[in-house]
Amino acid sequence: MKKVRFGVMGNMGPEADALFQDIVAKKEIEHGALKDQNHMGMIVVKNPDIADRSEAINEGGKDPVPEMVNSANILQQVQVQFAVMTCNTAHFFRERVQQQTDVYILDMLSTTVDAIKAQNPEAIVGILCTNGTYNSGIYDTYLTKANLVFVKPERFQQEHYVHSAIYGEVTGEKTECGQSIRTNNGIKAGEFVHSAALLTQAITSLKEQGVTTIILGCTELPLVRKALQQSFPTMTFIDPMEAVADRAVILYKQAEQRVNNNETTTQVLSPLDVHTDEEIIDYIVSRVPASA
Repeated sequence: MKKVRFGVMGNMGPEADALFQDIVAKKEIEHGALKDQNHMGMIVVKNPDIADRSEAINEGGKDPVPEMVNSANILQQVQVQFAVMTCNTAHFFRERVQQQTDVYILDMLSTTVDAIKAQNPEAIVGILCTNGTYNSGIYDTYLTKANLVFVKPERFQQEHYVHSAIYGEVTGEKTECGQSIRTNNGIKAGEFVHSAALLTQAITSLKEQGVTTIILGCTELPLVRKALQQSFPTMTFIDPMEAVADRAVILYKQAEQRVNNNETTTQVLSPLDVHTDEEIIDYIVSRVPASA
């Protein structure tokens, strides 16, 4: 196994994991991986015990952090130095998880906003996401800090055109903690045509408000991206998984080059003190075992 190791904290949701691995492979090829041996050392942990992130945020459901930390600890045990959570809503809990693991967790949301800013600083950004991400305001914070104008669907559309497209429509029944029980006709249940139709209504409204760029802010949404692009050919769709995959490959290649050239660092930082790409690379290199 390669000395530098990248990890995925997965099963948030399951189909997105497979899509993310495909995206990573394509990004690696773009960056010069021409044979099997050129690809990253990557380990995926699929943990089905991680509680629903939206339910935890919206209705005070079971805390997902302990199992997210368990996933990170599994990666740490197999000497993974940095990883990504393939779930936008999970990033609401990112800092709490990072406080309990030495595996550096790339911030997919900040990476996405940075990519938009670099591509078009005048973009008017629309956010499609789960109710958990919507209510937490985590994308709002990053976009405001980047001085990007953004628009979110109004609450009726968020529930009936976006969240229902992801999770399924409400049945009127509730769980013990008060979350709506939903039908199995969302993207998470493999229903793509109906879900794309719902999302189309939300995007139409956002477009009327001047939105030019859409963040597909749930890792299920890229599964219907092709249909959405066909309906809105002039709209720019940003997949956070693509943004963070590209960044991960670049960081990996630079860290691997330093390790292969024996350009090690003696400074082992806390992951909470790591912010810039150069600091991330230093941290990755410092975490490579001498005997690896």
